[in-house]
Amino acid sequence: MVVVQNAWGKPKAWAPPARAPAPSATPVAEKRTTWAAPPAKQVFSLEQLYADAHKQFHPIVTTPVGLVNQGNSCFASVILQMLVYTRPLYHFLTSLHREVPQDLSNSTPLLEAIFRFLRGIPEAPADLSLASAQELDTAPILPDYIFDAMRLHKRFDLLHLGHQEDAEEFFSMVLSTLHDELLLVYQRAMQRQTGRATVQSPALAASGVDALCETREAQRPQSPDGDTWLEVGQKGKTSLTRTSGTLDAESPITRMFDGKLRSILTIPGSKTSVVLEPCRTLPLDIQPPHVHAISDALRNTAVPEEISGVWSPGRNAFVEATKHVLLEQLPPVLVLHLKRFVYDEVGGVQKSCKNIAYPLTLDMAPEMMSALLRTTETNLQYTLFGVVYHHGRLATGGHYTVAVMRQDGSGWIHIDDTYVSPIPTEEVLHPQKSAQLGSGQAYLLFYHRL
Repeated sequence: MVVVQNAWGKPKAWAPPARAPAPSATPVAEKRTTWAAPPAKQVFSLEQLYADAHKQFHPIVTTPVGLVNQGNSCFASVILQMLVYTRPLYHFLTSLHREVPQDLSNSTPLLEAIFRFLRGIPEAPADLSLASAQELDTAPILPDYIFDAMRLHKRFDLLHLGHQEDAEEFFSMVLSTLHDELLLVYQRAMQRQTGRATVQSPALAASGVDALCETREAQRPQSPDGDTWLEVGQKGKTSLTRTSGTLDAESPITRMFDGKLRSILTIPGSKTSVVLEPCRTLPLDIQPPHVHAISDALRNTAVPEEISGVWSPGRNAFVEATKHVLLEQLPPVLVLHLKRFVYDEVGGVQKSCKNIAYPLTLDMAPEMMSALLRTTETNLQYTLFGVVYHHGRLATGGHYTVAVMRQDGSGWIHIDDTYVSPIPTEEVLHPQKSAQLGSGQAYLLFYHRL
């Protein structure tokens, strides 16, 4: 493996990849490319670009390209690969790049770096097979400019290149930053149309995006508390409902990846409390003995939980309460997070290497859904297109690799830093049986709605 020293920190010792990088691959700082973004049009619509990204058309198929590990940067490499193989996101970002001018004010640094990264991924010839793609020996990409862009955002301050970091946490950070910067891109476009000055700081994105938000507050029966309202449920029962986190600022990122959970707290002698929580990755507890498959873990999230010692104002005493979590809203791209890293009072954070079965096609069971979701959604079937694996037995070390389905559905590819190779579907679903995946266990599962 080629390791490049980076200013973010000295690399620590870590487990080697499942397979060594291809010896003939020569890393380059940036892939060759001949196309560039044309001048920006006067008016464009994020909404239209998002809609176009979900249209059913022949997908753009990219040539598999490896990424140079810069000292434990595998946690980032697998997520960057998923940006390419998440079809609607790839189509949206490449279309947006053609519509907006280059940002010379450095107010959207990560978006510009992602544009540069996607330019370096060449499109594959229509008849290019997986075996032929492997024989192309395409030079890997050194995405150091992406890490440079992240250093301009405070939310990445806790990440240190050269240290073992969490791929799920990094994925959430990347999407949150792209969300903020997309709001700023649209704001700049509106400012160009109205002749006002352009905002220079990404920190202003959160304070100046009122025109971009689809505000739902006006549609809710408000209580005096402002962010809490009375909701009438079955048999005329009412509950106090509120939101947790920001649900009103939308972008193509949130519409593509964000779901919503309904957390219901039933307290004897008091009105039922409901909290609607945004959810970018759906965490699944795999520790219970009866959980052996994703379907078990999903159903387990909807099992009511007994909570002791909850204060009931109506009874003026501590009582036994019940918490019930249901799916309120599901996104087009569903990311399942298998909680393999658990805290142990004796040994600290430990990794669970438990084998969990996961299907190519996922059907969401009705018992996991809220009444709203059951009545408003008719198609809740998903298909698998990406798996991030964690290799090694320790939570403090190890290695990440990823398996992705080609954009045209012609086969699976396993990417281990700079090493790219075809992989059978059977091995993708059963990594414990795969020589390529070795000691890897599924950590993140990427599904898109059929």
